[in-house]
Amino acid sequence: MHDIIPVKKTITAEKAQKVLTEEGLEVSLEEAKLILEFLRILAKIVVKHYLVNHEQSRSIREGEYRRTGR
Repeated sequence: MHDIIPVKKTITAEKAQKVLTEEGLEVSLEEAKLILEFLRILAKIVVKHYLVNHEQSRSIREGEYRRTGR
C-alpha cells in the first residue's frame, strides 16, 4: 500500500503484546505484529476517507457568516 501520510511507528509489537496481555488478551508476537499492521492500514483508510470528504465539503463557498455563498 502506498503511504499517503508518513507513519511514525512508535508502538512496537512487543509493546502491543504487553498491552494486550495486560488487558487479558494473550497473543503471540507474530499476532501482535499482524494486529498493528491491520490497525495502521485501518487508520490510513479512515484518515484518507476523512480528508477526501472534508475537501469535497469545502468546495461550497463559505460566506461572511459561515453560510454558503451564492
